Amino acid sequence: MKLDRKLILQTLETISVAGEGKNMIESGAVQNVVTFGNEIVIDLVLASPAMHIKKRAEDDIRKLLTDSFPEVESIKINTKVETPEKANEIKGKAIPGIKKYHCYCFW
Repeated sequence: MKLDRKLILQTLETISVAGEGKNMIESGAVQNVVTFGNEIVIDLVLASPAMHIKKRAEDDIRKLLTDSFPEVESIKINTKVETPEKANEIKGKAIPGIKKYHCYCFW
């Protein structure tokens, strides 16, 4: 049986990324799915850099796809972490005339 991309996407809708309320497709975690014969390549984008979340997401995908599609020979998951950048804020009152402040402590 030939692997169908739409069936794979429907299967991935049944699991979610830890810490998020949506499934992998709705949350945008699965960016791309490509099939080559009996091989599946998935591009996964996570919002959290936590290693345990990344590992769990990859393990969940592998287990689900090997159970749902027994003819799959290999599953390759390309994981990328994209976290929103936070602007550096100065907390407290700014000192007039000083743009940056460096503290050097010598004992």
